Parts: sequence; structure tokens; C-alpha cells
Amino acid sequence: MKKLVLLFILFANLSFGQEMKISATLIDTNSNTPVRNAVGMLVRVRDSVLIDFQRSDKFGKIEMLTPIDTVQFTIKHPDFSDFRSIFIGSNENKTFDLGDLAMPDKASLIGEVVIYANRSPIYFRGDTMVFVADSFKVAQGAVVEDLLKKLPGIKVDASGKITNQGKEINQVLVDGDEFFGSDPTIATKNLAAEGVETVEIYEKDAEDGSDEKVQVLDLRLKDEAKKGYFGKSSVAGGLNQFKPTNYGFYEGEFLFNVYNKNQKLGFFALTSNTPKTALNGRDLYKFGMSEGGGWNFDDADDMNFSGGNSMNENEGIPNTNKAGMFLEQKLWKGAEARLNYSFSQYNVNANKLTFSQFNLADTSYFTDETNNNKQGYVQHAVSLKFTQKLDSLSEIEIEPKLTLNKTTSETTNLTAFLDGSNAMSRTTEIQNDVLSNGVGLNTTVRYSKNFKKKNRKLKVRYNLGYNDDVSETDFKTIGVFAATPSFADTLSQTRSATNNNIAHTIFGNFVEPISKKWKLEFDYEFYSNDKNQEKLTFSNQATTLDSLFSNRFETARSQQKVGAFGIYEFKKIRFSLGTRVRSISIDNLNTFTSVSTPQALVNFLPRATFLIKFSNSSRINIRYNANSSLPSITDLQPVPDNSNPNYIRIGNPELKPNYTHTLSINQNMWKGLSGFYTYSGLSVNYNQNDFSSSTTYDNFGRAVSKTVNVDNNLYSNLYSGMGFPVPNTKNLKGDLNFNAGYNVTHAFVNEVENIAKTTDIGGSFELDFDKDSIELSLSAGANYSKPNNSLPTFNSTPFTNYNFGSSIRYTPRGKSKITFRTDADYTVSTGRASGYNLNFVVWNASVERAFLKSNNLKFSIEVNDILNQNISNNRTVQGNMIVDERVTLIRRYFMARLTYRFNNFKTTENDFEGWY
Repeated sequence: MKKLVLLFILFANLSFGQEMKISATLIDTNSNTPVRNAVGMLVRVRDSVLIDFQRSDKFGKIEMLTPIDTVQFTIKHPDFSDFRSIFIGSNENKTFDLGDLAMPDKASLIGEVVIYANRSPIYFRGDTMVFVADSFKVAQGAVVEDLLKKLPGIKVDASGKITNQGKEINQVLVDGDEFFGSDPTIATKNLAAEGVETVEIYEKDAEDGSDEKVQVLDLRLKDEAKKGYFGKSSVAGGLNQFKPTNYGFYEGEFLFNVYNKNQKLGFFALTSNTPKTALNGRDLYKFGMSEGGGWNFDDADDMNFSGGNSMNENEGIPNTNKAGMFLEQKLWKGAEARLNYSFSQYNVNANKLTFSQFNLADTSYFTDETNNNKQGYVQHAVSLKFTQKLDSLSEIEIEPKLTLNKTTSETTNLTAFLDGSNAMSRTTEIQNDVLSNGVGLNTTVRYSKNFKKKNRKLKVRYNLGYNDDVSETDFKTIGVFAATPSFADTLSQTRSATNNNIAHTIFGNFVEPISKKWKLEFDYEFYSNDKNQEKLTFSNQATTLDSLFSNRFETARSQQKVGAFGIYEFKKIRFSLGTRVRSISIDNLNTFTSVSTPQALVNFLPRATFLIKFSNSSRINIRYNANSSLPSITDLQPVPDNSNPNYIRIGNPELKPNYTHTLSINQNMWKGLSGFYTYSGLSVNYNQNDFSSSTTYDNFGRAVSKTVNVDNNLYSNLYSGMGFPVPNTKNLKGDLNFNAGYNVTHAFVNEVENIAKTTDIGGSFELDFDKDSIELSLSAGANYSKPNNSLPTFNSTPFTNYNFGSSIRYTPRGKSKITFRTDADYTVSTGRASGYNLNFVVWNASVERAFLKSNNLKFSIEVNDILNQNISNNRTVQGNMIVDERVTLIRRYFMARLTYRFNNFKTTENDFEGWY
């Protein structure tokens, strides 16, 4: 009987005239280098005949074709133990890609033979978690995002943000590369799920050269899905609150992409005046822009991208236009080039109501503000990335980025000042019109090399950054005192400002193994930054220079860092300990007064990490590091900034760098088949000599503030969460999260030290039901904040925020072409100022009908904010200030939408045939 079973296994899957493919990339995990010249052999199991043999190339790649059969695959190399596996081929299972295959050490023994047929839907390959896509059932025509929602431990929110075990996925790749730029949703919302072979998740070093790890999701495609095209076209229009005479809304989107193994080419364009396609923070980052901002070189550790004028995507009435193209081309062997261009135009009209309480040592006062703001920007961004593999062990990468920005702002602010008894003492009207233009250039060159000696590595990085920003401001303010209402204090000025800087960073890192368990790591960094800032303010119809608000300020900075670390790695433990020594030299020159303020500093920046891996799915990571940041040129420059005459900022050239201690502890555990996972963590930042503020108020509440160093500030955060299947159910899953924070900050109010302590506690719970034609989600969350303050006048009343939400998607069983969707969120606010304790519900609904045989043409009717209650309501507590804020948002409107998706798979969108 046993012989009959064996014969059945060997012969059942025979298929004449077709081929199966077995491929792998052989890796030496000790040195992270390809294994060359290994011999791969295929032996037919039924008669032990050698079918084929082949050697791995210089990239470690080995690929073999054979008629569909049951075969034994063996890899031999004199420096490693043999690898053996058995493959059972069939018409449905004829492609076996092992990906990066770690060769076993010479001393280790193969204790089992792996059979690659109907393998586990989830398994680990080294530190990489692998999901076999076909093991998770999705509807025909589903896209990658639908597949990800089925994978245990992975969550995808409405904006496309992906988390794995509570930790955000930082990068989404397709076959190891970015797919049409750095926007992950282009791949997840458009690639067909049926074309994915595996979903792989792993960690890698951050590309910015920091010590942090980032989490990567890599979509590995089936061979037949590695070329093709996909696209989407959508138009929508509607009216506000069902009234034809009211403001109309519209959305339009077009996306087309074509790709093969050597080239990817894509185009996109969209236009909208609804919040759904307005630029949010993630958009701004991934498209290389941040509200007209540019590259910031004030941080001596490296160059960072930062925003310019502040615009909140959740405020006001937006208008968005975006377009761009992406080209990736494989050139000669080992060479690849990418070109990315984007155009963005964004405008927003916002109306904001703000009520603020300011606490002093002996009194309190209030301000009631109405702020009308029109902002906009236009940006062109282009980037080029060229990568060349010099050989199997080394690679060079060159990446220049150029941005051109134009930002406009028209602001009118009306402020009423109230004393402790709510009697008005003063009013102001401020008009501020700003036009700014900027150009930014950042070029990065990276070189990496792995040596033949195991674990010996070298990385070198060079950054060149340049930006030049020019702005023109027309400023007018009118102040009226209640005691003398007939007299108006008027100020009218014109201001021009120029910011120019250039920065260089050279960084090198070298790792040298000294034994099987010990390695030494060395790094060196040189950083220099020359920055010039000029502010010229004129009054009397722009004819008279106002020297009080004008200045020219130059800052020259240079830094050197040298680091040495010992690394111990053995089985489940990894430990690293060492320090960097940093030397900083700063020269600040006020060219108006010819006063120079030099600064010099030498300090130690220790670092320690400790990792215990109980298993591939359970670990604890403990990390400590010290860092130091320099004050920005804006904080240093001694010229007052009177853009808001009620709150004037002045510079402080005597500022010194801070020193930060950071301790983080995090744990995670995951059970793949059940989908159960837990995570928790603690982070503490203790900032010595930290940057804070010293603010002086007059009798009417006008403030003058400057940045000062304080002894210390403390920021801490505790968080935990778990995801779990509900017992005795197959389709119901729960998600529970908790977080708490405790912060202690120091500042000065009228030269009296103010110690602010804030406690935040929050949590949320979510239930998700997903079965065939219905998806249901219920959620509830709460956040409690308790501010405290050393000022005797401070109001320490706690405030809370509660959120309740639900969503439903329903498609009738069978071949129904109709889908119903609805979602609602209920918000309750307490503990705020009068008029800001708001309870509101935002309820949306839609019905969608699919057409054509493929179901790829869809028409839908959508109603947004059915109850007409949408509003933004926030409270913030900072130092001696308590601020409540309400912002105008788009409320009830309806839209009719027509969407057409197309791709070379000819897949359908909502065909549920065969699900039951």
C-alpha cells in the first residue's frame, strides 16, 4: 500500500509538453554576498535520472527549466553544506521561486528535506515573513489592497496606510523596486491581486543613514504578471446640499501605466475641490513637496525636508491639481535609471475660530480670534536616480532632486483681547499678504561594497544641498484700545526676505568581523553649512528702512563625528555598544552690527542596542542613544519678527546646542496562522539644555518671545496593542490599542519659570467582520488629557475626546452588480471653552452599479455628511496657553461618479462567482 501511495505522489502530477521552473538567488548570510559557482542539480525522483545541472552566476542567480514532474533539487558548494528540496509540479503549481536562499553553514546539517508543494500559507525565510498570495481568497478582479486586508496582522486604513503588527510599513516595493515612484498606493490600489505570488515583509536600514530600521513590504509577482499595463479614469460632479445654486464640487482622475521587466512608464493627473483628493502630509512627502517648503540644513546631523507656510489638509475649502510622470529603465547590465516629475497646484480658503487662554503668574487673559486665510502654492519637482552595479559585491547610486516653488498667502485676523472678567480691553486687525519663490537642489551619491571576507562591509554617502528662497510681504495692522476707541494705532510695512544656504555631508561606515560572533563598526561624518538670511523692512510707502525689523545674519557651521562600536551576534542575541565623538564649530555674524558670536562644542554621543529574538515571530528590542541638535538660524537671528504684532518673536544668538537621551523598549509577538499578535513599547526622551521659550506679556496681552535654553525637558510615551480572532468565529477579528504619555516642559513667563506637566491616556477597540459579500467594522476610542502647570492661575481642568465609528459594505450574493456602502463617525468633546464642547456625527453613504461583462465600468451616487455636521474641533495645551479651535470644513454634498478601470488581465471588479 505504501508503495502505491508513493507511486501516486510521483506520477499524479505528470504533464507532458509543459515545463516547470525552479529559481533562487543564493546568499551567504554571514557576509550578505551572493554565492557564485554553486552547482545546482535536478534529479527526477521516479527513476533517479539527472535531468539538468547548472552553476550560479556572479549574482548568485540560478534558474532551471524541466518538464513538469516530481524532482529533487540539490545545491552544492565547497564552502557550505548541501541544500536539498523536493518539488511536486503540476499544471497549477509549476513556478517555484525561492527568492533569496540562505546557504547553510558548512558545520550545520540538513535535518529535513523541504517539499515545495501546497506549502504553508505563511512561513519565514530567514528574517523575512512570507505570505503565499494564492492561499488567501479574494474576489475576482481584486487589487493588492484587497489582498493585504486578508493577511493576518496587516491593516490598511482608508488613506492606504499599511501597518503590520501595529507598526507602519515605511516602503512598498514590487519585485524589490519602487513601483512608479514612492507612492505605495499606486501599486496597492491598481495592481491585480491575482498577479502576486508572495507578499514579503522585512526590515532594512533607513536610507537617510540613521541608525533606525524601516519596515518594507515587497510584492513578488508571478512571471506572467511581470509585464502589462493598467489604468484608471474617473470623473465626478455634484452640488452642495442638493441645491443647484450652491457651490458645485468635482473630482477627476486619470492614471495609465505600462511595464515589463526592463521598463516602467506611468502618467497621472487629477483635479478636485473636495477633501478626498486634497494633498495630505503623506502626499506632500511622497511627491517631494511640503507646502512650498524646501530642504532644511539647520540640523547638523544631515539635511531634512521641511515645510514652508503651514497648511492643514483638514481645513477649509481646497482646490487641487496634480500631474506627473515616472520612467524607470534598465540600461546595460547592472544599470538602472529612474526619472520622476510632478506638478502640483494647491489652494485652500479657510475660516478659523480660536479661543485662547493665557495664564500669567498673577492673572489670566483671553483672546477671541477670527482668522480668514487664502493660501496656495505651485510646485515643480523633478528627480533622477541612477544605479550601477560595479560587480557582484559593489554598487553606486546617484540621486539629484530639484524643486521649484511659488507660495502665496492672504490672511486677515481679527482678535479681541479679554481680561479675567471677560471685559474687552483691546482689538486688532492684521492683514498679511505674502508671495514667496524658492528653488531647492539636493544631490546624494551612495557607494556600498561587500568584501569577500564574510561580514566586511563599506558604505559611503555624500550629500550636496542648496536652496534659495525669496519672499515679499505687505503687512498692515490696526489696533484699538477700549479706553480710547476713537484712536487707532496703525502700522503699515513692506518686507523682503532672502534665505540662502549650501550644505555638504560626507559619511562613511565600515564593518570589520573579528570572529564568528564579534564585529567592529566604525563611522565618520563631516558636515558643513553656510547660511545667509536677510530681512529688510520698509515703512512710509516702502521708502524708509526700519532698522528695528531689518537685519543680515550669516551662520557658518562645521561638524565632525567619529564613532566606534562593538557588535556581538550569536543565535538569538544581538548586542551593540559604542560611542561617537562630535566636534562642532559655529560662527554667527550680524553684518548690520558687525558682531560675531562664535561657538564651539565637543561631546560624546553613546549608543547601545540589545535584541533578543525568541523566534522569528517574537522579539524584544532595547535601544539607547544620545544626540545633540543645533539651534536654527531663525532662533539665532536677533531681529524681531512682527508678522503678528500680538506675538513678536526675537532671536537669541547666545543659544547653545541641546543634548538628548533617548531610551526605547519594544516587544512584538505574532502567530501567523491564527492572526493573533501583540506589541508594546516605551519611549523616553530626556533633553538637557533644551530649546524652550521666554515670553513677556504687557498689560494688554501683547507678547514678546525668544528661544532660550532650559535645564531639561522630558517626553515619554507608553503604547501597546493586540489583534486577535474572536473565539468560535471564522470571520470576526478584534483589535485593541492603548497609549499613554507624560511630558514635563520648562519655560519662562514674565521671567518666572513655568513647569508644565501633561498626562494623556487613550485607547481604542475595533471589531471587523469579513465574509463573502459583506464587510462590517465597529470601533470606539477615547482620549483623556490632564494638563497641569506651576502658574497659580492655570486652569488644570481635564478634557476628553470620544470617537465611535462604523462602516458597512454589502454586495448581494451571486452575480449582483450593485454594492452598498455607508460609514459614520460620532465625536464627543468635553472640558473645553464655551462653544467648543461639540458633539457631531459625520455620516456618508453610496450605492454603486457595475457595467460591462468585466464589471470594470462603474457608476455611483455618493452622499457626504448626510446630517450636515462636519467640523474640525481641537484643543491644544502648550506651556501657559490653552487653545480651542474650530475650522470651517466642507459639509453636506452629493456626487455622481463614473469610473473605468482597465488592465491587461481583463479581470472583473466584483465577480463573486465560485465563492460559496
